[in-house]
Amino acid sequence: MDNKHLQKANEFAIDFPIPQRVVALFLAGLWLWLWLLHVLSKTFNIDLAKLILTHDPYDIHPQTSSSKLVDSTRKCVFRITKIILPWYVITVLLLHKTLENPLETPAWLVCLINISPLCQLIATFAVLLSWSPMLCRCFKHILKFGDIESRPLRNNYILISDTMTSFAKPMIDFGIYLSNLLTNPDDVACMITRNVSPPLLNFDLLIGVTPATIRLLQSLREWRRSTSSHEARCSIFNALKYACNLPILVCTVVARASGGTSTNIYWFMLANSLYGFWWDLTMDWNLGVFNFSSNGMRRNEILRSQRTYPRFFYFTAAVIDLGLRLIWLWELFAGGSVFVGELNFLFQHCAEIFRRWLWIFMKLDAEACKSMGPEKAQE
Repeated sequence: MDNKHLQKANEFAIDFPIPQRVVALFLAGLWLWLWLLHVLSKTFNIDLAKLILTHDPYDIHPQTSSSKLVDSTRKCVFRITKIILPWYVITVLLLHKTLENPLETPAWLVCLINISPLCQLIATFAVLLSWSPMLCRCFKHILKFGDIESRPLRNNYILISDTMTSFAKPMIDFGIYLSNLLTNPDDVACMITRNVSPPLLNFDLLIGVTPATIRLLQSLREWRRSTSSHEARCSIFNALKYACNLPILVCTVVARASGGTSTNIYWFMLANSLYGFWWDLTMDWNLGVFNFSSNGMRRNEILRSQRTYPRFFYFTAAVIDLGLRLIWLWELFAGGSVFVGELNFLFQHCAEIFRRWLWIFMKLDAEACKSMGPEKAQE
């Protein structure tokens, strides 16, 4: 990329390069996870050790207590932060220096700067997987074409896999960066451009759709080993939820090829958003307001009888969940984005990660209530 194009690059993209932004979002997600564990354990006295297993359930060794789980997570997150944060700052500073004098910067230094975000992400996962053998075990199964173990380990897999789906858009951004890194590793604009070379034009979409594909395969696996018609129906409808991402992917690929966007994609996005919202409230959070099954009609509840949080929290969570799922509608009808340029991409990513964080709050509450009493939360 020549100096003329570099001067036109978005200042925000230079200060917060695309792949570095993904690393920062992942780090922020770890801190949100730590704070969530702390609040659930200390404020609401939820026994996290029963919901999030850290050892093999059939091992003779006792499971880690909630306090030890929180302390161990804190140490791990602190360790990752101490490694990544200085590395992040140094990379951005070097990028600034390189962009000021792109012709005078040696190619080896440009390559070193460009590969740095990938190394940061690898280092983060290396620390995480070495810290938790259970996390390593779950990832190995997940990468085996969406393998998933049954209860009592199912919660671990659901939390990991569903969180991955909320990082789909950041993963697409990282895919754009990887495409540029593979084709032009010595390009000084590798980390700040969204233009992808034709050989890897849709490589980013392939990466972005991977989490939803994994959840689709997991749902089909659970359907195959279901022991009742109710479990089979839940698994099929869950698979349908993740299959709704495929028409959106196809429309995106066609739009890239044709240079225009079909209105069909918005109908698919609306169906996906509303179906996901209904599933969150009814199936994942076990709230009764939209539960129209025979069991739900017998319950005749707006929320549920067993709750950990105050009532207003459930209503607030539902409104926020729906609002964040449909935020794209505001941009569609307003004719413009909430923010400008790269800042709007960051806003969308942060909104989805916050929504997932809220979802985990509610999901663990539903699982905790299920373990404490006779009321059965739906799978």
